Amino acid sequence: MSTSGHGAVRHATLAILVIATVAGAVLVSRLMRRVGPPPAHEDCENLVARYLTQSEQQKHPSVRADELARAVETARLEPTHAADVALCRERLTKAEVQCGLRANWVDELERCIQ
Repeated sequence: MSTSGHGAVRHATLAILVIATVAGAVLVSRLMRRVGPPPAHEDCENLVARYLTQSEQQKHPSVRADELARAVETARLEPTHAADVALCRERLTKAEVQCGLRANWVDELERCIQ
């Protein structure tokens, strides 16, 4: 086989290895969601509140802290809040929730939980 043939085989092997690694990581992540313990209820409560706070701050940069606090407390009384917390516990891993709780911006938080 020529030198260029060996190079093509190496590139193909490397490409297959990269694809297998990415596929394996996705599979492990999905498996962990199903078999790992769910995130704590309190952490999911805090994540939902953080998402609401960050999205409101992004939409309305001049919103006051007391207005944000009231909005979060009002949202906790909505039926959708309990559903959001339940979805967090069902679909997210502890690591994803912790990542979201450390996020400084709503887009960072969204990347953590996707």
